[in-house]
Amino acid sequence: KELNDPRVLTDVGDVPVQELRDCGIDDDKLMHIISESVKLVMEEDPLRPLVLGGDHSISFPVVRAVSEKLGGPVDILHLDAHPDIYHAFEGNKYSHASSFARIMEGGYARRLLQVGIRSITSEGREQGKRFGVEQFEMRSFSKDRDLLENLKLGEGVKGVYISLDVDCLDPAFAPGVSHIEPGGLSFRDVLNILQNLQANVVAADVVEFNPQRDTVDGMTAMVAAKLVRELTAKISK
Repeated sequence: KELNDPRVLTDVGDVPVQELRDCGIDDDKLMHIISESVKLVMEEDPLRPLVLGGDHSISFPVVRAVSEKLGGPVDILHLDAHPDIYHAFEGNKYSHASSFARIMEGGYARRLLQVGIRSITSEGREQGKRFGVEQFEMRSFSKDRDLLENLKLGEGVKGVYISLDVDCLDPAFAPGVSHIEPGGLSFRDVLNILQNLQANVVAADVVEFNPQRDTVDGMTAMVAAKLVRELTAKISK
């Protein structure tokens, strides 16, 4: 797919999250601003949002916006080393490690599939059971591979949302992340999952790339850019 056509991929700008925070905007208001910004993009049919982080805290307001704008829940494919489903990580209900708890509480997702998990606590598993999350841990990936590389999602809901935390990849492929977890997915594993997915992908995010830790010749930036390219091709019609 040719991606240099602005009808396929175009940059509609940034939400100045840090600047808003520096002005004293509280987290509730900040989350509202992110949601409303995404809805604004979706007003321009047929634009579909592909949102770049920042950390994983952005997924809650983005998914909320997509679900509210489309008028119902979505299925979510979440690739990550961590489940990010704490009730309130370190007391913060809007933490990067709590975004999927807020999504599930709000009823914005029917199914949540978490792939690549290899750092999970008892609370992460308990919260997963509470919300009916389908958690696929790396220790059983070889057994789950055929299922995960042939997923069909989104039937009966408003579409599919893909949330891609760069740390789902093994740090050999993407060391420039905040929370390095050895034993992850290969780049080809991720491509197989994305390219073989049968779904109407209505929105996505790519999060947790940390340029301050990307010390190997910008390697992780390139990997993240390639993931953006693949998601663009998946989302665009």
